[in-house]
Amino acid sequence: MRDSAPEMQTISTVFTDKGVVVPVRNEADSLYQDGFGSRLTDSRLLVLGPVEVLFLVERLKIAVIDEGRRERIVFRELLLRFSEEDPLIWTRYIVYRDLRTRGFVVKSGDGEGVNFLAYERGAYGKRKPRYFIHTIWEGSPEPIRRLTERLSEAEASDRILRLAVVDRRGEVVYYTLSEMDFPEAGDA
Repeated sequence: MRDSAPEMQTISTVFTDKGVVVPVRNEADSLYQDGFGSRLTDSRLLVLGPVEVLFLVERLKIAVIDEGRRERIVFRELLLRFSEEDPLIWTRYIVYRDLRTRGFVVKSGDGEGVNFLAYERGAYGKRKPRYFIHTIWEGSPEPIRRLTERLSEAEASDRILRLAVVDRRGEVVYYTLSEMDFPEAGDA
């Protein structure tokens, strides 16, 4: 006799005009406690962001049903739909997936480009996000002005700025960016 862990049920979600919604409250609560989605202000419904949907579909945690057609939407079709609204969705997904698989809870950040806020492991719901993640494609020019703006934003909110550099193979490498003061030539 073989012991095996019980299989996790796939959660059914619905692709609506409000986004991808988790209609069953206890399933919504479970995902929310794990750091996924945001609550609609007018109800207890949970709405998942595009990168969250892609991640959860890839992991077979959710199934997405089109509200109008009443048919399941596969990963590729979701990616195409999301890319109509957001041409950077693939980059967002690569970085989001990498951070999540490393154990971080990740929320979308503000500003232009691909930005995330990441909670230290075990800190979600207890403390504010510790890291501000700014994504750069390897080989693409990134103005110093933009990096200094991101650094100022991170420092103003008492966060650490991490640059997520995505190479041409889709692999992500992280660098910490901080300001450094050099001593005057005569002070050394």
